[in-house]
Amino acid sequence: MRNMYLRILCCAVLGVALTAKSQQTGIVWHFDENSGATVHDAASGVDDSIEGYFLRVPGVSGKALSFDGYTTAIERPADKVPQPGRSFTVSAWVALDDYPWNWVPIVDRELDDQVGYVLEIDAFGHPGFGIDVNGVWQHLTSPQRLPLKKWSRVTATFDSHRGITIYINGRPAGSLKTSGSFFPAEDSSLIVGRVRTATLPFPSWLIHPHDAVFYSIEGYLDDVSVLPGARSASEEAADFENAHVTTDDVIPYAVMPSGPHGAGPFGAFYATLKFKPSWDNLRRFGPNSDVVVRFEQSPIRLVFWEGLNYMPAWVTENGKWYNEQSLETWGRPYCTGGEDCEPMSDKQDRSSRVSIIESTPARAVVRWRYALVETRAYAEADPDPDTGWGDWVEEQWTVYPDGIAVRKQTLWHTSPDTKDYEWQETIDLHNPGNRPEDDIQPDALTLANMNGEIHTYHWIPKVTSSFDYPRGPKKLDLPANANIQLVNLKSNYKPFEVVNPAGGVTWHVYGGERSYSMFEWWNHWPVSQIASSGRPAMAADRPSHTSLTDIYWSDYKKTPHTETKILMTGLTADGPAHLVTIAKSWLSPAPASAVGSGVSSVDYDPTQRAYIVHRTAGSPESPITITLNASNSSPLVNPAFIIENWNGKAKARILGHSNADASIRMGVSQTLDSQSLVVWCPLADGGKVQVRIEPLSSATQAKCNRRATCQM
Repeated sequence: MRNMYLRILCCAVLGVALTAKSQQTGIVWHFDENSGATVHDAASGVDDSIEGYFLRVPGVSGKALSFDGYTTAIERPADKVPQPGRSFTVSAWVALDDYPWNWVPIVDRELDDQVGYVLEIDAFGHPGFGIDVNGVWQHLTSPQRLPLKKWSRVTATFDSHRGITIYINGRPAGSLKTSGSFFPAEDSSLIVGRVRTATLPFPSWLIHPHDAVFYSIEGYLDDVSVLPGARSASEEAADFENAHVTTDDVIPYAVMPSGPHGAGPFGAFYATLKFKPSWDNLRRFGPNSDVVVRFEQSPIRLVFWEGLNYMPAWVTENGKWYNEQSLETWGRPYCTGGEDCEPMSDKQDRSSRVSIIESTPARAVVRWRYALVETRAYAEADPDPDTGWGDWVEEQWTVYPDGIAVRKQTLWHTSPDTKDYEWQETIDLHNPGNRPEDDIQPDALTLANMNGEIHTYHWIPKVTSSFDYPRGPKKLDLPANANIQLVNLKSNYKPFEVVNPAGGVTWHVYGGERSYSMFEWWNHWPVSQIASSGRPAMAADRPSHTSLTDIYWSDYKKTPHTETKILMTGLTADGPAHLVTIAKSWLSPAPASAVGSGVSSVDYDPTQRAYIVHRTAGSPESPITITLNASNSSPLVNPAFIIENWNGKAKARILGHSNADASIRMGVSQTLDSQSLVVWCPLADGGKVQVRIEPLSSATQAKCNRRATCQM
């Protein structure tokens, strides 16, 4: 107690001395510089350095400074910071791009929330002002929330007789009556726009892992000032009115990039996908680091983007995003930090890589390789004590022009039988500005079985903005033996999955974590760079995601060191009944035979969704006829054929279906020591079908068009 009295007495004496200094000068940054990494204080004449990544953007008047949300800050050493005096005003124009992860300062000259002052914004956009008065930390939080994307003037005044007042856009937005002497934080630097120390994201009791992070304002600042004297309400109102600031958005809502809109030439293409400058500047990736698969007959895309850690995402005709997630394991001792091991935690994409294996008019094959890692030190899951290798995965996505892909996942493991893995997670992604309700129908999920029985599951919409548990289905047990899932997005094209094998499938529904949405809702991924694998979304400000279900099904193949699963996935504009037909064509393919030079046999490979026509190497190119005996239980839906050891040019036709010949697509699958012909036929049939493949004559080759029935 004696020490506290001494502190109050000393600081009161210091306050008198420092008041004289504060009467001489304040701090005023206009941010009107044209270039360089410094800003000029118009009040004191000091030039201050800008730290981190920043941009100069149009301001309320002149220019403003764009902060990137992670690295940007202005920091002035303690010995160059003027004290504001017994009464003072802190003010700034702010345009928030996103709400901060937790409290973030506009202007901070405090120490441990015990001495000094800070004008700040919380995770919901409420301005707050903290100050030490008579040795007691006082804090006022305004109940008014700052909007996103628009300019707002935020001002806090401290009057030693009347206390604290916060103004937003010239109007009082909160007050706290207190009186006494302000105690400055003499030894603290002054920081603008970034947290002084690593801070736990809000809500700290729910985030995991429980790691503090550094972050800054994400948005614009203009005309930041700390000036002696407490501005009056009339002065603040007049200053706001005289600014004539626009009420329009000054920061656009960013859109996750997916390449050109609309239908386009089918194939997989390397691409450079940009999100927004403040995020793009943080990344260390060169051009063509991403992959986009486009489709000729539909305005959909399959995107492998670094902002999603290359997790493949389907994008619908109206920009709804859907993702199958990845393999994941969790908990000690296999994840050393006790949290989630998955590529979602690989914030810098250190192990996640994507490459195009094949891209022709007939099909595209994309490989995605990744390690199961934690956010803590990028530690790999369950490292082998002898080799140091942790859990690694390769996924091969074989994609056809009809918007259907087969996902083949192979896990290399150390001890798979002693820990759990999640192989699939039904995730809907949301662009900034969208809540889950904007993208997902309340009847969010439809399950079906091979008998054509279906059941649709409903989530109950919220009538308030409460933070509580979603009210969705408790279990997913209808229809019996379901192996088909349709996700009911608010789009014409909807995502679906079919698992192979069809038996022994179980489903898990997400609903055990609180949310501000009717669905579970997080924004630690995608795009986010904070070291977190679990943070509930506070608002529709950032890219975010919703998880609906997990699917658990049997292995396709297993060895002592690997485990492989396959599923069919894609987008469809048709309903569950059509998906049952597609599933039958994949799970019980029509029997096939082939005759021709060098042909030995025909097998169906579900990992490629294709019939493999085995031919002896060196066999001459001569006509091959493939016969398929389809039926209602084994229908044909857009079959593909791989003709091994075919080295010349070819044409293909469907006997008796001449009107379909022009839509056949052909390509070459080239390996180091062999070449195969790939043929894709847009055909739906339940009877006997014959496909004939012939070498091209010289005369025909001259007329052949790569995009038609010929393979050049």
